[in-house]
Amino acid sequence: MFKYFTLFILFSAFGNIAFSNFSPAEKHYRDASTHHSLGEFERAISEYKKAIALHPNSPVIYNRLGVAYAELKQYSAALDAYRQALVLSPMTAEPHYNIGLVYLKQGIFPLAAEAFKRAIAVDAEWGDAYSGLGEVYLKQGDLAQAEQAYRFAVRRNPNDTGAIFGLGQVYAKQGHLDAAMAAFDSVIKIQVDNTAAHYQLAQVYIKRGEKKKAASTMAFFKVLRHTDPLLEKAQLWVKRHPDDAKGYNNLGIVYLARRRFEKAIENYKRAISLSPALATAHYNLGHAHHKRGNLKLAIAAYQQALSADVTLAIAHNNIAVCYMESKAVLGKALFHAQTAVRLAPTESNYWDTLAQVYTHLGLDSEAQHALEKAIKPSGNAYPSHKK
Repeated sequence: MFKYFTLFILFSAFGNIAFSNFSPAEKHYRDASTHHSLGEFERAISEYKKAIALHPNSPVIYNRLGVAYAELKQYSAALDAYRQALVLSPMTAEPHYNIGLVYLKQGIFPLAAEAFKRAIAVDAEWGDAYSGLGEVYLKQGDLAQAEQAYRFAVRRNPNDTGAIFGLGQVYAKQGHLDAAMAAFDSVIKIQVDNTAAHYQLAQVYIKRGEKKKAASTMAFFKVLRHTDPLLEKAQLWVKRHPDDAKGYNNLGIVYLARRRFEKAIENYKRAISLSPALATAHYNLGHAHHKRGNLKLAIAAYQQALSADVTLAIAHNNIAVCYMESKAVLGKALFHAQTAVRLAPTESNYWDTLAQVYTHLGLDSEAQHALEKAIKPSGNAYPSHKK
């Protein structure tokens, strides 16, 4: 649940590292940071080392070097880099914290706890260090100490999902299911697609005998588990290809599956700004608005999709659904539903939509005929809305 602290907010804590006097070092450092953000850790390490050769007294660079090594699971090298950062700037908490994370990943809990405590001794208000200490205690089975550490972390940062999740785990192990459920719910309110929180919440529902809630939560957990690697790949793709409209469209699809609607909409709009004629991005933007119940925005986006591709049957179908859901303009709903089945006569969902429109219009005979035309779906790649 933790990440390496890779940026130092207060550079002054490390002394003056003004790169204006070390422009070649600055270039290597910036190149290293770019490679680092793209997940190219070996190349980042190479550039960090070049920066260090030119500017050997920067604890910032050593800390970043340690993080890159840790990402590659080269823990011995990571520890060496963090320790050098501390030699250069002893009164800083971040390298201690990162050392704690390395030992935590290695399962060396006493040394991890010692490192986190050192970070706390330097900065008693830094919640992440308390969260790290809480995880150590949790893994050691010391639930009382774990609870206390996590509570300290939450006091310092009420939105620390790692600490709140840790508290939930403690409560679950103590058998305090109501408190555990409340903690996992709190994590999900802050981060709707927190995979681990959904899994743990499902386990609580199972223990409470709430089968329907357990099944629903577990179903969404499976979606999250499936899309976790897809999200990472899609995010990395747009970092590496910032002008690829389809990349942003794909990232939006993943966010939408994970119920992160604002991020989905943001990425669809980015795709459209790069490629205004990309019909799928307009359609997906409409689909996102539709899921949020913003029918006017959904219709507008679907219509933009049709402006780019008038044969996009699913857009016609979903516009018809929007008009039905708004209980207005049924004539337009009928037009779009009829167009959808004309363009894709084997799609049962579209015939179902048409049947519903006829039913709303009181045309029962036509509705029955449309239902009879419905056949097994042919596997449309686009998601559609049904009322």
